[in-house]
Amino acid sequence: MRVLSNEDVDQLLTMPECIEVLEEMYRDYANGQALLVPRIDNLSPSTEAGAYYAFKQMGGAWPRRRVQALRINSDIITHPIIAGKPRRVKEPKANGRWVGLVFMFSSETGALLGIFPDGAMQRLRVGAANGIALKYLAREDARTLAIIGSGWQAGGQLMAALAARPFEQVRVYSPRSENRAAFVAEAKARHPDIEIRNIDSAQECVEGADVIMAATSSMVRVLEPAWLKPGVHLSCIKSQEVDQTVLDGCDHVVVHVTAQPKQYDNVMPGTPNMNSDHESGWWNAPGNRFAEYPDLAQLVVGSSPGRKSPSDITCFVNNVGVGLQFAAAGALVLDKARVAGLGHELPDDWFSETVHP
Repeated sequence: MRVLSNEDVDQLLTMPECIEVLEEMYRDYANGQALLVPRIDNLSPSTEAGAYYAFKQMGGAWPRRRVQALRINSDIITHPIIAGKPRRVKEPKANGRWVGLVFMFSSETGALLGIFPDGAMQRLRVGAANGIALKYLAREDARTLAIIGSGWQAGGQLMAALAARPFEQVRVYSPRSENRAAFVAEAKARHPDIEIRNIDSAQECVEGADVIMAATSSMVRVLEPAWLKPGVHLSCIKSQEVDQTVLDGCDHVVVHVTAQPKQYDNVMPGTPNMNSDHESGWWNAPGNRFAEYPDLAQLVVGSSPGRKSPSDITCFVNNVGVGLQFAAAGALVLDKARVAGLGHELPDDWFSETVHP
């Protein structure tokens, strides 16, 4: 059984590789050859003032690679108001760190194959899903990219966008100038051949952009209907960044998965500061059209068309993450780790038993 670190995952998995293996997985999923295990967030009170405890679980089986993945998170969550918008923030309360783990099992023997933190792979797999959608939905001549957000996930969106199209200019806006400046400086160092600009307003950031990508922690809409211009492609990493008004202004909308509009929130009565999106989100509101939209797997296999004309307004909604992404990327990472000799080998009998469970 192999244990890897985030640094190992970063060394072993590139964004183009992640996009490639996820496309392979989505094809199998579309053809009924992969099993999605629904995401459940179990929410209960926390001793931290103004916070609640969230235990998240998701998984997936990918018979092609003979693996089953389980991804879990153990988080303390707060909802602060930042720049006038409510945010969902995971607090690093575990000795200044976060807790997120991926377990990889063999579907041949049942054995535990590997354990690694979810952080590095989390960003890559979210970015890859949006990058795949961009590949099929954005104009071929898209060269100007606008990113709303400057956090960890925004970096993944930038990597995925650059893997899908040869963007020549990238503009970045987020409400906190210090975060934005740090993000742009890092992005310029990573991509010195691309013009990457720090923009002071959202409107200036998106003006004339071919692709607009939201990557924020906002719990309310950040992509505006006024930004829907002919030929633009929009994407988001969570459903709250758009609403039905935005989607109604698009010619073609694709969601990540239709099997689960959003995670199931299993809430203990009396949990404080709990805004239950599974009841109040636009995807459950009267007049929502979620059930009409195709998903990413259908887009990949061609059962749903991509962009039909240069003037189409397209949108990808990454409505919920799925454990199948960790099964696909995790199988690749473990294979590469064995070849490279990265990680730590632990005895298999530490993670199995002689007693019939």
